[in-house]
Amino acid sequence: MTRADYLSSLRGRRCYIGMDLASTKDLTALVAVFPDDDGFDVLAKFFVPAESIKERSTRDRVPYQQWARDGHLIATPGNVVDYEAVRVQLNEWADDYDVREIAFDPWNATDLVTRLQGQDGFTCVPMRQGFASLSSPTKSLEKAILARTLRHDGHPVLRWNIGNVAVESDATGNLKISKKVSTERVDGVAALVMAIDRMERNNSTKPQAYQMLVFGGAR
Repeated sequence: MTRADYLSSLRGRRCYIGMDLASTKDLTALVAVFPDDDGFDVLAKFFVPAESIKERSTRDRVPYQQWARDGHLIATPGNVVDYEAVRVQLNEWADDYDVREIAFDPWNATDLVTRLQGQDGFTCVPMRQGFASLSSPTKSLEKAILARTLRHDGHPVLRWNIGNVAVESDATGNLKISKKVSTERVDGVAALVMAIDRMERNNSTKPQAYQMLVFGGAR
């Protein structure tokens, strides 16, 4: 299936979005999940400041400039991500898809979320980044990868993020994606986990618990 065919297959479908806004060195990520009877499809978009894209390519040893040319990554003017570009992308998705909820990390999100809710009419749900919130959808992501019920269009930035994932656990066995332990960018996975949480809460599913994570096996 071509990328155009994949995008066409998503049109009009119900979806839930995770939004991970960048700190100084991270990527900003939007990831939408589209559930169906066989699992779920994934759509991702990433953002990076244009002024730092060359330096980031060298530092992270990945082709940010090529990804931007191919439309997988949006380079916004300046040295920080322009959150208005994130807002524009979300509204474009809302034109094409049935966006139900946007989950977001409350850090640094107040102004953008205020506009998304007050001006654009989105339902935005804060999601704390602790073990209690993240463990269940993290385990569900692993289950989907193992069962091959997660489908995406071969998005290179998302695939790279998934391959970088490391997790940490607490004393009771809860899990979460660790940006401190992971050696490279995992922002897309963080957004994906939040989107899965909203999907499952709205579908009233109860994910099973898995202990061995094999995120690098996503296809």
